[in-house]
Amino acid sequence: MEDGKTRHAIMHGLNPFVPGAGRQPKDLAGREHELEIMDRIIARTKAGYSNQGLVYSGLRGVGKTVLLLKMRDMVTEGGLLAIRLEATQDPKHDYAAIFEGVSKAILKERDKSLRESLLAAVKHVNEVSVHIGVLQASFGPSRDEEAPTSESLVLEMMVEELCTTLKKHNSGLFLFIDEFQEMPKELMGTIIGLQHTMGQDDLPFYVIAAGLPNLPGVLTKSRSYAERLFEYRQIGSLPENETRDCYIKTISRVSRFEDDALDRLVTLSQGYPYFIQAYGSAAFEASDSSPIPLSAVDKGEPVAREVLDRGLYESRWQRARPSEREYMRAMASIGKELCSSSEIAERLKRPVSEVARIRKGLIESGLAYAPERGYLSFSVPGMGDFIRRAAPLPEQIYDRKE
Repeated sequence: MEDGKTRHAIMHGLNPFVPGAGRQPKDLAGREHELEIMDRIIARTKAGYSNQGLVYSGLRGVGKTVLLLKMRDMVTEGGLLAIRLEATQDPKHDYAAIFEGVSKAILKERDKSLRESLLAAVKHVNEVSVHIGVLQASFGPSRDEEAPTSESLVLEMMVEELCTTLKKHNSGLFLFIDEFQEMPKELMGTIIGLQHTMGQDDLPFYVIAAGLPNLPGVLTKSRSYAERLFEYRQIGSLPENETRDCYIKTISRVSRFEDDALDRLVTLSQGYPYFIQAYGSAAFEASDSSPIPLSAVDKGEPVAREVLDRGLYESRWQRARPSEREYMRAMASIGKELCSSSEIAERLKRPVSEVARIRKGLIESGLAYAPERGYLSFSVPGMGDFIRRAAPLPEQIYDRKE
């Protein structure tokens, strides 16, 4: 006969919540419409029709990475080619990730005839690429674009060859890019250009990207025509009814929350998927019975807050320079989600022009973003509350790579 300790261990082993960056929950509640859009693109591709790419923008913790992973799975399950990478500021890394992703996607192709055709296309591009140095000399940069690199020319040829082959087989190539705003300018321009030219040639190449709220502006700054190439969609926190539904669906296979416990969880999580997973998991772990009572939510609350502090806030605080931490403290002290540059400078008792470089550094490092000219907001929901509540030391180690 099982004792209480054993039952407790079994129950906790069934915890359906998965707090953590990019970890996929069993139920992607509240994002059904986005998945329908991907279903439509997949269906159009198989029918031989082209489509715009997709760009999702939003704060940290709203589930952009999870959404991209789910969409990638839908593409591969549909028998199409998918490549995924998280953009960095290192062009060599990002190019290598794309080329490696192409190789893996081709080798996973189950249709032997198509796989052999794609391998032949890559082989042809590799044979031509040895002459890239000669070819590159004939390409001059336009007035506002950087000169193409050998890697960019190889990528352009490879995508065109692959997509020409894929179209004959009613398939397509999907490039999923997370943190797209971090991508080096030259490679970003190349990828935007590919979406443009492949669309003009009616070839099945799709960029499905996600990033911070400033991403649409970054893309149009890179290439002005980018605003016409993608369907831009904002991803935010879930409304109350969908937040409630997410908790109910996630736990339905193993237990349920009492009504007052569910109400408290909805309030705590504020509709942010990362918060939903953290508070839901902590309440589940703190419970000794089913349905899960309010007392378990209360007991798990500080545990969830610690998970959020470690996973969302502390690491980002450490990424900031001492001067940036001072600037963020000033932002947090104002107590508003949207702060004007003049308000922050006033708190710092310094002229706006004197702290403009610090502001720019916070934006470039992804710690903050500018929703509109002259204003600034944290890229992570709750960052200001963390700074006011935890009062992290300004002397903490600075670990951002230059």
